[in-house]
This record gives sequence, structure tokens and C-alpha cells, in this order.
Amino acid sequence: MDAAFLGCAEVFGMRVRGSWVRRVVGFASVILLAGCNQIDATPRGDGLKGDPAPELLERAEGGEVSAQLLAGRFYKKAAGDAEEPERARREAEALRWLTLAAEEGNAQAQTDLGVMLVSAEGLNRNLAEGRRWLTRAGETGQAPAFFMLGELSKTGEGSAPNPMMAVTFWTHAADLGHTGALHRLGEAHEQGLGVDPDLETALRFYRSASSKGYAASQYRLAVIFDEGVMVGRDALEAVKYYRMAAEQGYAPAQAQLGFLYARGDGVVQRYDEAQRWSRMAAEQGDADGCNNLAVLYLKGLGVSQSFDDALRWYRLAAQRRHPGAQNMLGTIYLTGQGVEVDVKEAEHWWRMAAEQGYASAQYNVGGMYSRKLSKTLTRDEALDWLGRAAEQGHRSAMKELAELQTSVAEESAAAAEQAVAAPLERTML
Repeated sequence: MDAAFLGCAEVFGMRVRGSWVRRVVGFASVILLAGCNQIDATPRGDGLKGDPAPELLERAEGGEVSAQLLAGRFYKKAAGDAEEPERARREAEALRWLTLAAEEGNAQAQTDLGVMLVSAEGLNRNLAEGRRWLTRAGETGQAPAFFMLGELSKTGEGSAPNPMMAVTFWTHAADLGHTGALHRLGEAHEQGLGVDPDLETALRFYRSASSKGYAASQYRLAVIFDEGVMVGRDALEAVKYYRMAAEQGYAPAQAQLGFLYARGDGVVQRYDEAQRWSRMAAEQGDADGCNNLAVLYLKGLGVSQSFDDALRWYRLAAQRRHPGAQNMLGTIYLTGQGVEVDVKEAEHWWRMAAEQGYASAQYNVGGMYSRKLSKTLTRDEALDWLGRAAEQGHRSAMKELAELQTSVAEESAAAAEQAVAAPLERTML
């Protein structure tokens, strides 16, 4: 590894481990239609009014079911681009047209309507009605309906979580070619969700989805080979799958590929590639990508050194709850690198990272007591934070914890001696 990069190891190096779990949260809306032969054409409408073309509305009003479906889909998509009260109008129109088509037995409309009802916010949300339409669509072999029923069963929306039922629904969807369901089955077998844990089966599902171009599965395979916990570590395989997902615009994979280029792990070390991939991820709002760029700007690796740019990217990463960036931002405020010294702000960011379990930040917060840097931190709090960091193997925290505990013990002993001596002094008087 390049010596210039060693100084970034702590901030960069925390990125991979355990990060994959949060990556799949919220992916239901993205993967719902993956791998399915749904009608994808959305008619062009009046961009000012947010309505479909008049000829489409005329056909829909005339009872043409396919036109009603397209009108509903148009309004559903258009609602996402609108502000209130226009958003509410478009959502109402979407529900109206999808309901008309669904009641005529159009399975795709039934699926879309069901998804909209279980995913909506406010008054439009109706879990029971949404489930009913999804179930009807599933009876006609609609893979996205089965997939969403699996999602609802997993989370327990409207009922108790039922992971076994979720696996059943995902299996139906996967058998019908739903790529996202293959990914979910991979997760289920990896985590033991509704089935016995079986890594071999999990890998089979991930590979199947990956071969169909599913980026989330490609990323998960990359992490498995990168971490080498469940299989032998294979840096080349990890890079292969990271690249496959990254080239599809999958931000977590782009950030990790940038990280590997910076370290020269599985690839030839190239800081220009590190910043290129990290920037792609950062521009999508990926916290790890933002943190990568901050480190590169701080050290001048692959980019012209710029503390202002480093601070900007650290701040963006910290605002997205990246603990390494939060810890670094705290250090910047304490030392006044490019900003005015602000101990209160330093403590704020250190605490943010410490509460996420980041050992260095826990040590930093705990250490503020003995250094008299905090006006609010108590000795008991300091002992607690230092203890948490020490439990994670942080050596400096272990040392400072021992010193503080010794100080506490000495104070207690001195207080006890004074308590014993006081009655004797009164007696002697």
C-alpha cells in the first residue's frame, strides 16, 4: 500500500464491514418490477397540467381498459414530480383509473393499485384493500404482486411478520421470473429468514439474479467475496462483482470500487480511478462515496489537494450518518483545521459517531473529560464511553480508562480516610 494512503486507513478502512445490511433497506420500490414483462410505456401528456394526452383520456373515458391502465400509470408517475395540492390531485386520478381497470379484471392494474394502496401515505394508504388487490393479481400469475405480498409478510405490515409466508410468496414470484424475488430468496437463505440458513443456496440465488443483471445481488456477492467470512476471501471475484454493479450505476458498489482502487486491493492502485468511482457514488448521495472523496482531497490523492473540498465532502458524509466522517469532522472542529475552533461542535459530531458504535469517537468523547474540554460531560459518562471503546479493543481507550479508574479509586480511598479521621479529630478535641 502507498505510504501516503496509510494516514487514511482508519477513516477509509471502516467502510466495508457490516455495511451491506443497510444497503438493501428500502429496495422494495426499486425491485418490484425487476425482471417482469410489464407494460412500460408511459404516454406523454401535458407537461404543464400533468395530464395524459387528450386522446388517451378519451379512450379511457370510453371504457378501454388498457387506456385506463396507462392513464393510471401516467398519473401515478406524475404525482411523484408534483407538489401539493397538485400531487394529491394526480394521486386521486391514478387511483381512479387504476381502480376502474382493476375492477374490469386487468391483472396489471390490480397489481399497480395494490402496490399504490399499501405504499401510499396519508388517507390514500389502505393496507387491507391493497392486500386484496395484490392477492387477486397473484391469482392470475402476476409476479410483482407475489413479490409485494412477500414484502408485506416479511415486515408484518398490517399483521404479524411471517417470514415463512414471505419466502413462499417470493418463491412464486421467482418462479415467474421476478429477479428481485431471487435476490430476496438469497437474503432469506443467507440470514435464515423463514428457512434454515444455507449459504450455498443463498449464493445460488444471488448468482441467478446477478446473471440477469441485478445490481443488488452483484453487490452482495462482491461483499461476500470481499469479507471472506462465509467463503474464502477472493479479491478478484469481489472486484469483478463490484464492477458489474458499479457499471450499472449502483452507488454502494461504485464507492467500494473507489475504495479498492485507493488501497490497491484486487486491482492496481490508481488514485485517479479511486476518485472517479467515488465521485460517481458521492454525486448520488452515497455517504461512503462522499467520505472517500473527502479523504482523497485531504491527502491530495488523484486530485489537487484541497482542504475546502475535503471539509465539504466530510460534512456531506457526516450529514448522511457516516461515522468515520462524523469522527473526522469532530477532530477538524477541535483542531481548527480550516474552520474556527469549536469544541462544542467537535463534541456534537464525536457523539453522533460514538452513538453509532464508532470506537475512535467513543474514545474521543470519553477523553474530553480528563482534558477538561467538555462543560457537560460527567465522569461517569466518560467512564462509560471509554469502556465502550475499550470493549472494541481500542488501546488508547483501554489505557485512559485504566488511568481514570485508578484516579476514581484513589479519590474514593482518600474520601474514606477523611471520613474515618473526622470522628477521631472531634474525639481528640
